[in-house]
Amino acid sequence: MKKYWFYLAGLVALLVLGYGKRALFSAPPEPKTPSGPVLGRIYDVEHRLLAFSQKKKGLILIPQAFEATPENISLLAKLTGRNEYELSLLLATEKNPIFFEAQREEIPSIPGLITRSYFNRAYPYGDLLLPILGGQKKVSALEAYYQKILAQKESFLRTNIKVEFQKALRRDLLKHLSSLKAEQGVAVILDLYSGRIRALAFQGSEDLLLNPQINLSSVGAPFEEVYQRSAYQDLTAFVRALGFDEATGIDLPGENPGIIPPEVSSLSEVRVSLIQLVRALGALVTGRLISPKLGLEAGLSSGEKYLIAVEGRKIEGLAPKEEGGVWYHGGSRRSGEFVMIGLWPRQRPSLAFGFYAKGVKARGLPYHYTRFIPKAVRLVAQNKNSKEKKQAQRGNALGPFRMPDVRGLTLKAALERLVPLGLEVQFSGFGVTVKQWPAPGAPLKGAKICRLVLK
Repeated sequence: MKKYWFYLAGLVALLVLGYGKRALFSAPPEPKTPSGPVLGRIYDVEHRLLAFSQKKKGLILIPQAFEATPENISLLAKLTGRNEYELSLLLATEKNPIFFEAQREEIPSIPGLITRSYFNRAYPYGDLLLPILGGQKKVSALEAYYQKILAQKESFLRTNIKVEFQKALRRDLLKHLSSLKAEQGVAVILDLYSGRIRALAFQGSEDLLLNPQINLSSVGAPFEEVYQRSAYQDLTAFVRALGFDEATGIDLPGENPGIIPPEVSSLSEVRVSLIQLVRALGALVTGRLISPKLGLEAGLSSGEKYLIAVEGRKIEGLAPKEEGGVWYHGGSRRSGEFVMIGLWPRQRPSLAFGFYAKGVKARGLPYHYTRFIPKAVRLVAQNKNSKEKKQAQRGNALGPFRMPDVRGLTLKAALERLVPLGLEVQFSGFGVTVKQWPAPGAPLKGAKICRLVLK
């Protein structure tokens, strides 16, 4: 019996020794080099750089192969930006390779120190735009949606976001969340006639924009009003016509359709996302349901450029809403959420906006809480009016008896320029005017029809 125990103990000893030798003589694991995706550049509407991939140098330190002389440690401190005491401690205690970001371009050859190049994704505006653009941990972002384009060499994406609008909306969002004692929220401003998102601000989860979490009855007043005046006899058909049962087509991945029962008897049975709410509110004004877009223009490695189209469809049997400036809001401390949607300006609205907060802990939701978003909305509206005024002045400069230049204008703005001249306007597409016949500057005499192409 003792002999068997002796053999068994010997076998265990051999196994332990074998494992120890394997651990002793196996190569240490190589550290992962922090590398972001090599993607094209992203710009705001004013061509300011929002995201780009930059090539950087890294250093991999192999402690067993590095000679820890005072001279080498001093040189290593200069190359890595670390102090000598910290490096000495790492060399004495660490056995696995260590990665450092190089602080100098010129790297001398030192045994035990390996130079490695890598690409890092940089975001000059940081948290202001990171939830929209991407980053390695962001899924619902533009970089993921346009990855096939941005992965091409020399490609780019220009968005309709303007940094100043983004700053204003985020500032207002944080102020409002503080007033509501809310943990997270999202706010969005949408141009009704171009279908472009002018600003989008997050705090916390991006799911607040894309997932159907909002009870439609909490802000159902404008929809009830238009439904009563419409040709629809069936509430289910009306709700589906406004797109509450489908994804909007926004250029962010991860969007979910709304939650609608087969037969809708009350708006309280419908749950929608904030982006669905905002585009449906806009449809009450324009009579068209659009697919909102953050992207404006893309460029490929071949040098080809194209405008990112905004698709839309007309809603039949709808009596358009003509007034804006009314804020529809709902929510409570008990439900832990607050939602608000609105139109701007009061007469002939051209913008729709929305705000949704979750984790609300404030007692009572006074009306003054809803006053914050128009500050950012007014800024967008003022810029829009100024731009259209300059374009109108450019058309007037051609002379009173010449065809005005309406390129770049929305259909509504183009009609305001052309109809008073006695012209019948025919158009195709949706968005802003990109082509017109007769051409700008052509004589008005004898012209009866002006044809427009919108994109």
